[in-house]
Amino acid sequence: MANLTETHRQRSDQDKAVLQRLVVLETNEIPLRIFRWYAANHPESAIAELLSSGAVTESIIHDEVGEKELYPSQTWATLATGVPLEKHKVYWYADPKPDEFPLYWELAAAANRTVGVVGTLHSSPIGSKSALPGLRFCVPDVFAATAETIPSRLERLQSFSLDMANANSRAVTSRRPVAQYLRGLGAALAAGVRPTTFARLGRLAGLVAIGRVPAERLRTAHSILMADVFERLLNEHDPDLSVFFTNHVAAAMHRYWFAAFPEDWDDEIYDHEWRARFGGEIDAAMAELDRLVDRLAQRCALSDRSLLIVSSMGQTGGEPLRDKSPEVFVVRDAHKFLQKLGFGEPFQVRAAMVPQISAALPSAGAALIQVDRLEAMHGEGSGLTFDVSGHVVTVTYELTVNDGLVDFAEAAAHPAELGGEIVAVSEHRNGMHHRLGSIIASGTASTEFPDRAIDVLELAPAILEYLGVEPAAYHRTPSLSI
Repeated sequence: MANLTETHRQRSDQDKAVLQRLVVLETNEIPLRIFRWYAANHPESAIAELLSSGAVTESIIHDEVGEKELYPSQTWATLATGVPLEKHKVYWYADPKPDEFPLYWELAAAANRTVGVVGTLHSSPIGSKSALPGLRFCVPDVFAATAETIPSRLERLQSFSLDMANANSRAVTSRRPVAQYLRGLGAALAAGVRPTTFARLGRLAGLVAIGRVPAERLRTAHSILMADVFERLLNEHDPDLSVFFTNHVAAAMHRYWFAAFPEDWDDEIYDHEWRARFGGEIDAAMAELDRLVDRLAQRCALSDRSLLIVSSMGQTGGEPLRDKSPEVFVVRDAHKFLQKLGFGEPFQVRAAMVPQISAALPSAGAALIQVDRLEAMHGEGSGLTFDVSGHVVTVTYELTVNDGLVDFAEAAAHPAELGGEIVAVSEHRNGMHHRLGSIIASGTASTEFPDRAIDVLELAPAILEYLGVEPAAYHRTPSLSI
């Protein structure tokens, strides 16, 4: 009888596991310090409530990157696949994704758990993902080569998102055709963005127009819009696993860490006026995140779901500014720029984050030949570096600007000749990538975190176990229970 009882208990536990559902909020580069800082300043916030009632710890990533720095496309690939960089080999956004190491949500969808994702990195291209039996919706990341979405009715909005991400990569611009913004507005309305959200964004645009808040705060608009789309898709499809990615807090931290935490530096890297102007930007970005956390936490409580907030790495301050130039060169026509570099056809431009441009070559051999030739043409001190991963070449450009011209190939070139423009900047990167991120889970009876930072390699198998899906053989046994 005891054995039968134990077997029944185990089966009940298994049945319960199969029914468990999860919302994963992927918050790019937010360390636990920022969550706690915001909660201390806003004790009535949803984030403060979650920190006090849920399970909380730091994440840590151990990838070895050599002379490079940790990079979000690399750290999220490590977290989502559950294998280190040396195995998945994804560093830049356009690097080929390994078929042998699917992302955790792909494994869940392949196991017929219903899944929906919005914006999560490496969700593009959709390609064969559309055949996953459990995939209910997929709006890929803003580095997608095409606007393909599931369902297809969201492709107009995705097309607008991709265009805006490219146009506002280094500094926010308003130089887009009015008709384009109107098309984006129509696409957002059709996708389910709330009228109240448009009203809030309208007020924000008004504050920017009169100079009350910096234009860079408009970067939050994309996350705000897509959060509405995500929630509408949750209502329509009610998936077992849903994933939403947001980068808007990371963008604010990179630019304004010193404004919020000047004590991290021994010396003043910006003056008091700059700090006064930008001191509220990280708080404002976190406030938008808090609104989303509040809605998702309420949804999870009402629908018997758990909420998991994760960051694949964090940011920190204290390092000297690497560059404080008032102007930077930004490529707008990537194909033209690559031709000027000496790229030989054929190649296809792939999306990347400034100051990178990626291009796909016909083969890995062609990519290696291309890089060897380019490195011979552009030596040390050129402001250009070249990386190759499979058939993809990624160029990092950091070209000096002088008197409206760009130092290029030992000469001064007009920016338009290189397919770009010179952009004025009032802030420079002062929040730097760091190995420690965050893990926050809404409290359940089974949630257990060890009293230490958790390796991000453990998150994919832990999520799969929570959903009742067998982790892959290459996954490590997680020390946490969600």
